[in-house]
Order: sequence, then C-alpha cells, then structure tokens
Amino acid sequence: MRVGPPALLRRMTIPIAVAVALVVVAAWYVTWTSADSFMALMAPSRIASTDLVPFFALLVVMMVAMMLPSAVPMILAFRGMTRLEGGRPTKPADNLATALFVLPYFLTWGAFGVAALLALMALGLMGSISNVVVFASAATLAAAGLWQVTRTKEVCLTHCTSPMGFVMRHWRSGRVGAWRMGLRHSMYCLGCCWLFMIVLFVAGSMSLVWMGGLSIVIFVEKVGVRPVLFSRAIGLGLVVLGALVGIRALGTL
Repeated sequence: MRVGPPALLRRMTIPIAVAVALVVVAAWYVTWTSADSFMALMAPSRIASTDLVPFFALLVVMMVAMMLPSAVPMILAFRGMTRLEGGRPTKPADNLATALFVLPYFLTWGAFGVAALLALMALGLMGSISNVVVFASAATLAAAGLWQVTRTKEVCLTHCTSPMGFVMRHWRSGRVGAWRMGLRHSMYCLGCCWLFMIVLFVAGSMSLVWMGGLSIVIFVEKVGVRPVLFSRAIGLGLVVLGALVGIRALGTL
C-alpha cells in the first residue's frame, strides 16, 4: 500500500520502459504532424458528423502523448497484481487484462475532449482572439487554479498518486473486472485534471508548447514526492497567470 509512483517507476523493466517511450514518442509525433489537420477540423464552419471519428482518434492520440507517462505507475501496479496467485507472484502478467485496464482511460479522455471542444466551439471560445475569448482564458486559468485546492481535487489526486492503494481497494478479477477498474481510474484522473484540459483548449489554443508544459505538470503532480504541495503551488501560479491575462485584456479595451 505504501509503494508510491517513484518506487514503481524504479522497478520498471527495460523492455517496458522502451515500449512506453516508443509509444509516447510516436503519439507526440502524430500529434505534431497532424496539428494542422486537427485545427482544420476544429473550424466551426468545417466540422460535421463525419469528422467526429478522426476528431476523436486524434484526441485519443493526443491524450496518449500527454497522459501516458503519468499513468505508468498505475499501469505497473495493476500489471504486477495480475501476477499474483495466493499472494505470491507465481504466474506471468496478464497483458490482455492490462490492456483492458488501460483502454478505458484514454477512451474516457478522448470522449471528454470531444465533448469539451464541441461545447467551447459552440460558445465561440475557440479559433479567435476576441476580448471575450481573452477574458474567458483568464477566467479558465483562475478556475483551474482554484480547483487545485478543492477537496474533490485532493481526493482524486490521492487515488492517482497511490497506485497500489487504488489497485488493492478496487480490485476486480477477470477481464471485465480490469475494464471496470480502468473506468474507475479514468474517472479519478478526469476529476483530477479536467480543468487542465480546458486550460489547454481555451488559454493554450491547442499549442504543442502548452501540451508539453501541461503534460510535465501532470506528470510531476502525480509522480512527485509531495503531490499535494506541488498541486497547490500550481494552483497559485494559475490564479496569478489568470489575473495577469485579465489585467492585460482590460488594458487593451
């Protein structure tokens, strides 16, 4: 129960580390090379029902690029538990069950991304630099900062930063159980980081620089040694940044 994310990462074997690194690099490459296509799909006059499938696929790839590194300790904890029989690691890890545990995580983030982007586009908060959008960016940054100190954020972050605790508390046997556990994990992660994604969509305008910065923040928040303190420091920084953006917007009126 006390094994934290840093300790789990140190136990990662070289083949698994290489596989994760290759997947993350490939996801970032696809995200980078498809940036223009993604922005074209986001044009309010362009998007149609037939665009939703590629839109969703690109968002899932983007979530893999951003979120997989921070999810690795939880994945390792689950995979390790599949080796246990009678409390001892006596059998090979169940890779199919592990895949079923991971899949809902990225599908949930992809679905959330599509819903959030469609809502923001309908509100006219994407693809323009009007004063309304600038003030919305400031408000989003401040809201994300304030969310960092809420009880809900703390509870969700605790589940995300205690991989062994989460797996042991919510363990469900079998492949269906793995899928259910993955869904539960995705809900906690969504509760932890959903406003980071809104910040990326509104204030970051889907910039690769913002994606990289937020992915680092999420990784350190979930894998660092003092996650709650870091989370609150990030919250303070977001509130200050939101205030600066709002003041600058007022100065242009």
